Amino acid sequence: MENRTKHQKSSIAILRSGGFLRFRHQVVGQKLSAEYSREIKEDSWLQMSKLSPELGVPGTRSSEFQQKLCYALKHSVCRSLPGSLCSSGIFRKFYLVSLLRYLLCAVVFLLLPAALCAHSDLENTLNLNLTPKELAWLDAHPVIRVAPDPDFPPVEFFDKDGRYQGISAEFIALLEKKLPLKFKINQLVNWDEVLRQARAKEIDMISAAVPTPDRLQYLKFSRPFVEFSTVIMVRDSVTDFPKLKNLTGKRVAVVSGYADHEYMKRVYPDVPLEVMPDISAGLRQVSFGRVDAMILNLASASYYIRKDGILNLKVSEDTTLVHDLSFAVRDDWPLLVSILDKGMAAVTPQERKAILDNWISLGKEGWTPSPVMIVTVVAIFLLLVLLVILQWNRTLKQQVRQRTMDLQTELEERLLAQQEKEKLQQQVHSSKKMEAMGLLAGGVAHDLNNIISGVTGYAELMLMKLPKDSPFCKHAAAIHDSGQRAAAVVADMLTISRDAASDKKVVNLNHLIKEYLRSPEHVALRERFPQVDYACELSAELFNVSCSTTHIKKAIMNLVINAAEATEQGSVSISTENCYIDRPFGIYGSIEIGEYVLLRVVDSGSGIAATDIEHIFEPFYSRKTKGTSGTGLGLAVVWNTVQEHLGYIDVEQPGTGSCFNLYLPITRDEYSPAEIEASSDALHGTGEHILIVDDEDQIRDLATQMLSSLGYRVAQVSSGEAAIDYLRKQKVDLLLLDMIMDPGINGCQTYQQAVALHPGQRALICSGFSESAEVLKAQAAGAGAYLKKPYTLAALGQAVKDELAR
Repeated sequence: MENRTKHQKSSIAILRSGGFLRFRHQVVGQKLSAEYSREIKEDSWLQMSKLSPELGVPGTRSSEFQQKLCYALKHSVCRSLPGSLCSSGIFRKFYLVSLLRYLLCAVVFLLLPAALCAHSDLENTLNLNLTPKELAWLDAHPVIRVAPDPDFPPVEFFDKDGRYQGISAEFIALLEKKLPLKFKINQLVNWDEVLRQARAKEIDMISAAVPTPDRLQYLKFSRPFVEFSTVIMVRDSVTDFPKLKNLTGKRVAVVSGYADHEYMKRVYPDVPLEVMPDISAGLRQVSFGRVDAMILNLASASYYIRKDGILNLKVSEDTTLVHDLSFAVRDDWPLLVSILDKGMAAVTPQERKAILDNWISLGKEGWTPSPVMIVTVVAIFLLLVLLVILQWNRTLKQQVRQRTMDLQTELEERLLAQQEKEKLQQQVHSSKKMEAMGLLAGGVAHDLNNIISGVTGYAELMLMKLPKDSPFCKHAAAIHDSGQRAAAVVADMLTISRDAASDKKVVNLNHLIKEYLRSPEHVALRERFPQVDYACELSAELFNVSCSTTHIKKAIMNLVINAAEATEQGSVSISTENCYIDRPFGIYGSIEIGEYVLLRVVDSGSGIAATDIEHIFEPFYSRKTKGTSGTGLGLAVVWNTVQEHLGYIDVEQPGTGSCFNLYLPITRDEYSPAEIEASSDALHGTGEHILIVDDEDQIRDLATQMLSSLGYRVAQVSSGEAAIDYLRKQKVDLLLLDMIMDPGINGCQTYQQAVALHPGQRALICSGFSESAEVLKAQAAGAGAYLKKPYTLAALGQAVKDELAR
């Protein structure tokens, strides 16, 4: 009896001091015998119940209060005892109760500091009003397996270090303090896996879920601990987006397995849903315009918009749907729902507000700086003023040094600018020089063309009319050949002046190279330089180009001839490839960015002198012997041909010899095979009436004889005005129009008046110049093909035949 009194006094002293013991639940607590529980109830409880005023509960021996206190005592004291001691026979024997009392008191006094800290936990446990069944259930289920949504901020998520964060995480932590429970957090892959394990009861509880008809089949839900409204997010450029009930035909994103997903499938089955793996992916799809809208809760939308920096979204509709987030428990544990509700009821408004404010910023409260903040700001401001003053002095010194450096840099830049200016002036001077020489060549070539037309044309007529065994055939052939060579020189001069008529076709550069290598010109070059080896390496995948085949073949020939003359007994290499220019470059002008076909001609000669390399493309500039190695127009023709085709030519000195790189823009058009030359019989007409309009008597006479020999009825006039007078009197089948006729109206004006007299009048345009704006205008009015002077009988006959058949 004396011992009992001492024990009671010790217990009273501990309880009055405001402390009791609460420790982690251990297995030993579950092994207390029924005898020990009865001992506590029948013996110690009489004394404990007298302490009800000290505990803040009614002074009664009600069974409910006894069980609560016994439960608290058991789980506070016995959790701190070693397992071996609790499982010993001391606690299994009813007659050793006295010894237990002494041992219990000793443990209490030894763990007094921890007991003082545990008083508040005991008070919380006693204030939860847990029923005996709930207490027994807690005793049997000390650990609850919880599976959060791994990616549902700000409600819950796992950070990069795998820590459980969010609103639900803080409520779970708070419940662990208020309930004698331990929550074990399981990190799963995604929300679908959370629902699958909950359905299979592989987990005990979902930390945040919305009750839906499907989930109610296998889960029970606590009272909601937080609510969020559901919104429809669209791009900010969208106007008049339909309401939730009118979304048929719109692509709507939802997160797989979320309550919004289940709701839309059940209530609006006609709305096409784009199921996303997570919220971030869905918002990005809306931002990129791949889906029309996304349905989700406002808190998550705001969190991800800030986190991912998505600036082009807005809320289209604040729906009547509300996310009531609750704790979801397996359906065979209804008592846990009741326990969780009582635990959440014990959460104070201040604790709830602190958690929500930590994760959700409503933006409604004003901000008032604290006195400490004001003092801090003032101190920082004064410090900044001091730093500004110090920095100002330092800046003045730096400005002096910087100004000195700037002046030096400016002087260097001016020197560089002066050098660049001199370089540009030199390029302008060279360009003007080329232009002047081109104009001179063009003017001379125009007059020569008419002369050469007579030479070659009449020689061709003589060859047609003379017997094959006539001794004059040889002389006529020589005249014709000389005229052709003269025409080639004139063609080079027209190329330099960029006034040559050119008919561009889609071809493959490899074909033109092969044609040249089979040509009589290349055969003659091989005979001239028998010790030169020629290597050819042509790309099989070469793109096509749009070009004048005559001019490009002439450029190829000039480059190969120059290479052979430079080496004489070495080697010449010809290669082609596709290339892409990603930045402009060049010393002879510049090449633009784009795709090109590259022709490379390399020789093993002595190279080009540094004094000559900047002049090699000038007309008539040559270090070769005049009269034996050409006219000095070869590279000038190549240069102007490349410029006319919007290409570029570059020269490299690889150490030995020279390398010429010719770039031509590619075309995606298909290759146009060469036309088959028609036989002379196929060129004959059937008496069609042709009117020749040209101011050169010789050209008119030559064209008349050629066309007459082909069976046409021919008339001729010397001016455009005379042609119009002729056409007023009678119709003709075809007009052969010269383009430039001085004085009087030109070929275009003549054709426009002829069409006014006879709509649909056919015409061929003949000239030695390029297809100018007047030529294009005449062709737009209905004129036919363009025939370049000097022309051969075959070329004239074919052109007339084609135009009459058009």
